[in-house]
Amino acid sequence: MGVKLFLIRHGQTKWNLEGRYQGDKDIELTKEGIRQAKLATSYLKNVNFSRIYSSPLKRTVLTARTINEDRGLDIIVRKDLKEINFGKWEGLKFDEINQQYNPDYQRWLDDPFKNPPTGGENFSEFTKRTSKEINRIVEENQDGADVAISTHGGVIVSLLVHWLQVPKERWRCLIQRQAAINVVVVHEGFPYISQINYTGHLRDHYDRDEDKVIDIYSKLKND
Repeated sequence: MGVKLFLIRHGQTKWNLEGRYQGDKDIELTKEGIRQAKLATSYLKNVNFSRIYSSPLKRTVLTARTINEDRGLDIIVRKDLKEINFGKWEGLKFDEINQQYNPDYQRWLDDPFKNPPTGGENFSEFTKRTSKEINRIVEENQDGADVAISTHGGVIVSLLVHWLQVPKERWRCLIQRQAAINVVVVHEGFPYISQINYTGHLRDHYDRDEDKVIDIYSKLKND
């Protein structure tokens, strides 16, 4: 059966709302973000988690604590579950980065594996640390275990890119919405991915605002 990983992106933060790059800055959840975490918790209420892991940042720890309500587990904090370091871009909006650091930003959009954010971490380094941490988590848990991991959109994308062997030209195809749930079973090192970017627990209908980041990215990329 393998180890079943529930990779959960944290809920909304103020910087999410304002369209700012967060990276490893420690930004807290908004009231909406807390609501999203509670809805994710309700969706996962029938899952008997053996362990809950979290990035050390406030937005993921609070999401993990919400998931842990009525479970009584210890939350295991791992620094390598932190979001990618965006360097000088952190705190800036998409268009501000494109204006102030245009060459670096466009190179990063083309190939983040070789081209890091200005003063930040490239995608190769990032994926190496996130995949190493996930392998460690899998090794720590018994076959058949259900494990919750409260982390960041970039972390989840890096893992999906790694597992699916997505080419560098297509890394931007993968989107992670706020409080999205992804389900992956890792059996003998092979990832069986059964759920990607699920947010049906958040609303009872489709809300096109959830995909506004696609419009932003498509307008900023110089093709």
